[in-house]
Amino acid sequence: MTPSDMTIDQIIALSASVGAFMSAIATFLTVKQMSHQRQASYLPELVLSRTIFEGIPSPIAAGPIPSHWVPKPSVESKTEVMPFFSLPLTNVGLGAAKDISVTWSFPIEQVIRQINDLAQKTLTPLYFVLEDGAVTIKSESLGGGTSFWKNQQKETLNYVLPASVQKEPAPLKIPHVYVLLTSALLFVSSKDKGSKSALSIPQLVARLDYRDIGNKAHTTVFEISLQVIAYGGDGGFIHGYLESKKCA
Repeated sequence: MTPSDMTIDQIIALSASVGAFMSAIATFLTVKQMSHQRQASYLPELVLSRTIFEGIPSPIAAGPIPSHWVPKPSVESKTEVMPFFSLPLTNVGLGAAKDISVTWSFPIEQVIRQINDLAQKTLTPLYFVLEDGAVTIKSESLGGGTSFWKNQQKETLNYVLPASVQKEPAPLKIPHVYVLLTSALLFVSSKDKGSKSALSIPQLVARLDYRDIGNKAHTTVFEISLQVIAYGGDGGFIHGYLESKKCA
């Protein structure tokens, strides 16, 4: 049957059927889009907060290197032993993040070369060695010690709930090796009286792999920068902050 053979009633019925079919398709697409938006709204979203700190010589280690970092609101309790410096990790999404695996990286060999070169230039009795995943400071007058980088490159967190539920951020521990080496870099740099150029401090990179409540995998990468406000006291004092930029 051609359109010319159809009666007016048939044409009206056909048009109504086509309209209903198109309406059903539009409704299906709308519901599907709303479902995707609902699922996206309940995904976790992790952020790291900017943290101001002061660095002073460690109360549990010999030597004047300011590797004891204390968050600015807690500076009054300088005698408190805080072996790990942390950044606040907050979930600003509406869904929980679970099974969080953190992988740390930074150009450790480059930082060690910078420190050793500056120590030699300023006649500072200080030398760092990286062997078998461990960083060792060698100095008879400034104190020694070893920090195991290979044991600090990975960390795990069970979960981080949305900020509306988990009122306090989860502490994300910064690797001790990074704290030690950047503190030592500033320590020897303060003794280079002839240098007026800005000191280059490499970024620390944190890769977070985690799953949402639907068990879907996600990855977020942060570039963390150390910004120095002031340092001095013959190298034994740092005032600065860590800030992060999300890369993925």
